[in-house]
Amino acid sequence: MVHTHIVELLIKMGADPNIRNKDGKTPADVAPKVSLNFLEKLRDYLNERLKDEVLYFGFKPFRIVKYQTGDLEVHTESITAVRSVEFRADGTIAVESELVDKGGDYIGERLVKNYRRRFKEAEAKGKEEEDKVWKALDKKKKEIYRDYINRKNLEKHLKKNYREAFIRLLWFDEVAKRVSKEYGIDVKVEIDEIDYDSGLISEFDGSNMSEEEKLEEIKKRVEAITAAYKLAYSAYGTYGWISEENHKKYLEFRKALLEKLKSVKKI
Repeated sequence: MVHTHIVELLIKMGADPNIRNKDGKTPADVAPKVSLNFLEKLRDYLNERLKDEVLYFGFKPFRIVKYQTGDLEVHTESITAVRSVEFRADGTIAVESELVDKGGDYIGERLVKNYRRRFKEAEAKGKEEEDKVWKALDKKKKEIYRDYINRKNLEKHLKKNYREAFIRLLWFDEVAKRVSKEYGIDVKVEIDEIDYDSGLISEFDGSNMSEEEKLEEIKKRVEAITAAYKLAYSAYGTYGWISEENHKKYLEFRKALLEKLKSVKKI
């Protein structure tokens, strides 16, 4: 996931977008080479394909964005199944979904609730004690986030009040696996290691493809990501275009996961 907002901030703070790498090339030199005609075709296709796939807040058309760093994408601000198609300098093309979960926020909010009594006791003792509690909380967050990214110590975390974040992440993994098999392409879950937000992504090497081949491959992956996003988002209920059938699949997965945890505990 390319954090273009961070790149733009660095430029505003004085970073030089014309600095050369070890091969003497600037970001513009290594930027992906695709024609404007191709990008316009892609933009028009995405607008037509996804205009009715908006979860809420209405549809905002896709636009072609070229950053000073050379990164290039066709992007929308809509809350829709596919958020962007990125073109990277190494020839990789990535189709990315909108976020499916803000796991970091969810875990953090529930941890603060767990520490409420400790904060109250520390408040009566002064700032030094409060700082100790904050440090303990930050340490615990880092431990949990590390396990969240690596899907580790699940038995422990699935007993906590933030367990739904872990259950949803495991569901997203399952969705990616099912959709990859159905569409015959690789779909995976990507977690932002800054905010611990998660989304779905499908990447391929387009460096030796014609623009026609690239467009057809992108279309296949747009369909896969759209299907995956709808199934993944069924973890939250049945509003919008989330079907009862998909929500039932999530509930069955969740039930089986928790039952497996109980059986492991008995052993």
